[in-house]
Amino acid sequence: MHTTKQVAQFLKDNNNYVIIPHRSPDGDCLGSTSALLLALRALGKNAKIVLPSPVTQRLSFIWDSSYEEGDFEPEVAIAVDVAAPYMMLELYDEVFSKAKSTVCIDHHGTNEGFAQINCVDSQAAAAGEIMCAVIEDLGVELTKAIAERLFVAIADDTGGFQYSNTTTRTHRAASQLYGAGINSADIMRALFATRTKAEMNLLKFVTARMEYHFGGKVCTTWVDGEALEQSGAEMSNADAWIGLTRSVDGVEVGLMFKVLAENETRVSLRSNNYVDVASVAQKFGGGGHVRAAGVTFLTNLETAKESLLSELEKLV
Repeated sequence: MHTTKQVAQFLKDNNNYVIIPHRSPDGDCLGSTSALLLALRALGKNAKIVLPSPVTQRLSFIWDSSYEEGDFEPEVAIAVDVAAPYMMLELYDEVFSKAKSTVCIDHHGTNEGFAQINCVDSQAAAAGEIMCAVIEDLGVELTKAIAERLFVAIADDTGGFQYSNTTTRTHRAASQLYGAGINSADIMRALFATRTKAEMNLLKFVTARMEYHFGGKVCTTWVDGEALEQSGAEMSNADAWIGLTRSVDGVEVGLMFKVLAENETRVSLRSNNYVDVASVAQKFGGGGHVRAAGVTFLTNLETAKESLLSELEKLV
């Protein structure tokens, strides 16, 4: 694996960058990606972001359409917060794999290093932690705009500094960002205390469909087209309630099933104390972190649920 200093030197020595986040980018992914973009442009580099899927309304406050603009031929493709190639969807084949050079900056323990230059640190609470070091090593001024996006990255992946992945290193990285004049209260409100009407309408379906298994140690819920149609929500709105399943007293593992098609079910797994959900997801082709992971089944909802519950029964 490469260090942040090695990555920074490579970025200084090259030009014409295309930066790719993972599908359905969360705050860590989009914050880290956009912070890197601004840093590279500050160095006078050509850089743009290519999205595998749209930015959600929740994160629109750190996004600008100009981030996707750039009239140049990409030479270096950088994957940010991407644990595996499939998370870039078609952009892996169409853009990433065709680049002259490739870089991956990530913090998922399941990342096997699919780029030519890999800066993967599974001890980092967020990709934003790593990106703080990369940008510092680039020698770029920590502007308010860059700091805001890095703060979003770190805050989102630590649940507002509440999750067990939060460390002294996390707080040190975040503390540097305050000096750039960010308004952390506004950012935290946007991330954790603001819900759209569609999300609130969807909540009643999420709670009504909650089921408890193995003495209440596992909680499941699901969202499908019917729930979306009746609530006026989009599937991305379900992300607002992923953590709800593990917030119930006595629950160790929470599962949110998203029915994307008749035979396509995406699952978000969350745990509280002792179950490594990343290893569970890996057994079915997914991945992630010890306490937060994801996997997609090319099956219907019931088959996907049976598969995961059968595996979790051994662990809870």
